[in-house]
Amino acid sequence: MISAENSWIVAWGEAFGLPEGVPHWIYSAAALIFIFCFVIVPCGGLMSYFERKLSADLQARVGPNRAGPAGILQPIADLLKLLQKEARSEWNWKESLWLSVHTMALFSTLAVLPLGSMALLVNTEMSVFLPFWSALVLALGTMLLGLSQNSVPGWFGGIRVAAQTLAGSFPALISLLCTGVRSGSFRWSALAESQGFSPWDWTVVANPFQLVAFCVFVVSGLVLLAIAPLDGGLSMSDIHGGVSSHLYGMRLSLFRFGRFYGFFFWSVITVVLFLGAWDLPSQLVIPLRMGGAGRLLAFIELAWLLIKTFALMLLIIWIAKVNSRSRVDQITDFAWKVLSPFSLAALVGASLCAGWRAF
Repeated sequence: MISAENSWIVAWGEAFGLPEGVPHWIYSAAALIFIFCFVIVPCGGLMSYFERKLSADLQARVGPNRAGPAGILQPIADLLKLLQKEARSEWNWKESLWLSVHTMALFSTLAVLPLGSMALLVNTEMSVFLPFWSALVLALGTMLLGLSQNSVPGWFGGIRVAAQTLAGSFPALISLLCTGVRSGSFRWSALAESQGFSPWDWTVVANPFQLVAFCVFVVSGLVLLAIAPLDGGLSMSDIHGGVSSHLYGMRLSLFRFGRFYGFFFWSVITVVLFLGAWDLPSQLVIPLRMGGAGRLLAFIELAWLLIKTFALMLLIIWIAKVNSRSRVDQITDFAWKVLSPFSLAALVGASLCAGWRAF
């Protein structure tokens, strides 16, 4: 018997023509390496480029235009510049330890990241909650990274990150439950199948309560992961960089890429939960499935998912660029006093709508 989890690995292996009889853990490891090298890393470079171009347009500047055609190679140039930084003479083993924990907690979500109907390596009733708990571990690692630096900016930065995490986790979890109420399951496949290609079939427009849950979920994610403009725990001038104040070179590159990935995977989850996931028109999906074009279908689903993810990320970045950053106390008050009541009201309303529809 093939378990529910392994069935997705087998389907993925058959679609890409991998030999039979290979242990499933090899399929899983190959999938994770492929996703990281050919999806996450290129997306990080592209989003860095788009963000700098958007910032330049808003400020009437030219933006990156020298590294490669139209400055497209600027992220690579920035990475090479950081890697050339000289190492400090002192070495803090605590900082290295918690930076490693921070990185492992971050990229452990690759295994449960939904990137298409044929890229679901873990598809269980706990699938939706695993990235959420990984985000909490990520915040814990960030806090301990700051506390391990033996400096005032790092210590206060870590404490502020912890405060934001506690404030943002509750409304985010309640909003997440609203989508499961509508779909009747927390499997990635069920959440995608409960929606459709048309925007009118997306969860966000199913009823007004789901729209409220969508808004709360997005903003709570910004609070939980300390993403601009709600990144007061990392960007306030009084702590001079906070957690990242003592990072340099490769460590700073790793930390910054981790910041991007946290933003990226939360945006992917938002798209899957509320914005139609990877759903394509049935007139396109059925011929591809019947014709055995599994690879092409997987690529189109991934491309459509990433287009919506990038659109959401650029919208948030645009809002962050035209609004000032808030203090940590303002962010936590907003999360507890505004986001939490709205999330509870959305859950009650979504439950009533689901009950009425079933009745």
